[in-house]
Amino acid sequence: MTITPDTLRSKILTFYPEITKLGIDLTVHFDQDKGAWVAQLAKHQHELITYIDPQDAMECLDDIECVHLGTQIGQFIFNYCSEGTECKT
Repeated sequence: MTITPDTLRSKILTFYPEITKLGIDLTVHFDQDKGAWVAQLAKHQHELITYIDPQDAMECLDDIECVHLGTQIGQFIFNYCSEGTECKT
């Protein structure tokens, strides 16, 4: 299966629906220099950029949850979308 930014983004949103629920922006692209996929989360002035190696991206598309990415998303939500912050829906 070929990985595209749209297919990887869609799969990430399937695994982590809280991204959409909390109104967090997610963009995905491939960084040629780093040889890795880049997932960028943003909400207001807060931003998180995390890298996904091609093997992990392929596993993600094969319905194996992206554990490293899940940890990063969880930390972003904890830091910027916990009670009392502007991420609440």
